Amino acid sequence: MNTKDGPISVSRILVATDFSPQAEVASLWAIRIADQFSAQLLLLHVIDIFSLAEFSCHAVGGDPLLPMLRDEARQNMQTWEARIPNSQTFIREGSPRPVIVEAAIELQCQMIIMGTHGRSGLAHLLLGSVAEYVVRYSKVPVLTVRLHV
Repeated sequence: MNTKDGPISVSRILVATDFSPQAEVASLWAIRIADQFSAQLLLLHVIDIFSLAEFSCHAVGGDPLLPMLRDEARQNMQTWEARIPNSQTFIREGSPRPVIVEAAIELQCQMIIMGTHGRSGLAHLLLGSVAEYVVRYSKVPVLTVRLHV
């Protein structure tokens, strides 16, 4: 593939995951595309600490929720890393929208692949779209993958 400035080079692809079925399907696309470019996959999960604050900082029984989410994220990422050979995993905390965009630049990725929930109407208005934000503000190409139901 060529552009007016020369061939397109993709050596690092960021795969943003929330561990949903949509993210699983996006990971399959990412594996195929990475194979085509001989690129490395960088798997990113963002713990949304801002949404967490809305629900309270403590789970039932008084146990802090954030440490539990961190442990769950580590376990899920270990599963993904075992399933996707030659990948690297990253867990960040913050608002997923800007963290994904910033991570792509920081980790020197040439592409982002992520699932989208395909919300519309009121759900989209109230919940927003991480994928839409990433597409709009990313400095690198973004492939969004919607789960076909």
